[in-house]
Amino acid sequence: MSLPVGELSTVEDFLRNDAFRTWLMERRPEDQLAWQQWLSENPEKVDLYEQAVAVFLTLQGKTTPLSDQEVKDKIQQILNHIPDEDTPVKPLIGWQWGRWVAAASVLFCLIWWQAGKPFIRSVTDIAGTKETRGIQTGEWKVVRNAADRSMTVLLPEQSSVLLSAYSQIRFRMGPMYDLREVYLQGEGFFEVAKNPAKPFIVYTNRLTTRVTGTSFQVRSFVNESNAFVKVKTGKVSVTPVGAAGSPQKEVSLVVNQQLKINTKTNKVEKKVSQPVEVGQSDIISQPFKFDFTPVPEVLSQLEATYHMPIVYDHDLLKNCTFTGQLNDVPFLEKIRLICQTVESSYSVVNNQVVIKSAGCN
Repeated sequence: MSLPVGELSTVEDFLRNDAFRTWLMERRPEDQLAWQQWLSENPEKVDLYEQAVAVFLTLQGKTTPLSDQEVKDKIQQILNHIPDEDTPVKPLIGWQWGRWVAAASVLFCLIWWQAGKPFIRSVTDIAGTKETRGIQTGEWKVVRNAADRSMTVLLPEQSSVLLSAYSQIRFRMGPMYDLREVYLQGEGFFEVAKNPAKPFIVYTNRLTTRVTGTSFQVRSFVNESNAFVKVKTGKVSVTPVGAAGSPQKEVSLVVNQQLKINTKTNKVEKKVSQPVEVGQSDIISQPFKFDFTPVPEVLSQLEATYHMPIVYDHDLLKNCTFTGQLNDVPFLEKIRLICQTVESSYSVVNNQVVIKSAGCN
């Protein structure tokens, strides 16, 4: 399916677009994937897309009309959880635009949320621009890494992502959904908590990756000619996405395999992963295997790899050792296993891990 990005600059453009109307009326899986990829490539148009969906659903008569007071009350509730980001919208000629937007925004949030596809978001910018209002269960959160080094993002269902510099992810804050979905722009190393009942899916502009519990690296920057998935542990299913938004044949990858797609030619290549150069992506080559290693050394390695501060009393833990394999578990599970071995406890406070221990004899 071809999505004319340049033409979708107003709500009216969306409503006149055949692909947009077909998607909302027929809800075909291939259209859903195509629009997810398009939104991943055009995050600045998400708000406009939401308004267009809302207006379309309202005009189709898929909801019960609300009274003026109900509209007013619902709008205020929703606005309390929407970032203060304005998107210019061109009024539709001959419409009472203010009333339509108010009613449609409410109706969209009610309908789309129930369908499992909310777009209400909370944004955290590592550069420190702003963090939005409180988050309710089921809402989306966006994390942008504007720093020049990778950072660890802890997901609500215990998985973790080492998010590379100048990359972004979007994920739900609640655990009640059948799928664990993450939208990635850029690069991230994922360590997924095992849960066969709830697949973990990473969407990018050119690759869709599905797992139930494993570790892998995904890189897909919009301005780069190649995108890839590399597997460290477990098994991964990858669906390349063509330039027109059409999904290609699913490919299965196992340990030390990778899939690469050329974003200009759509050529897909599966091969054994090449040795990783020392740098931010070196985590994919680290075995995280320890044999009677002093716990402070283990914690220092984790802190350096994940760029997550770990606070503890060095003197209390200097005589403690750890033996084990931590290669196939998320960041916090690594911390939990270490603490369990040395009879310690931990908590996450202000984006840092705090370990409390009585020490070892």
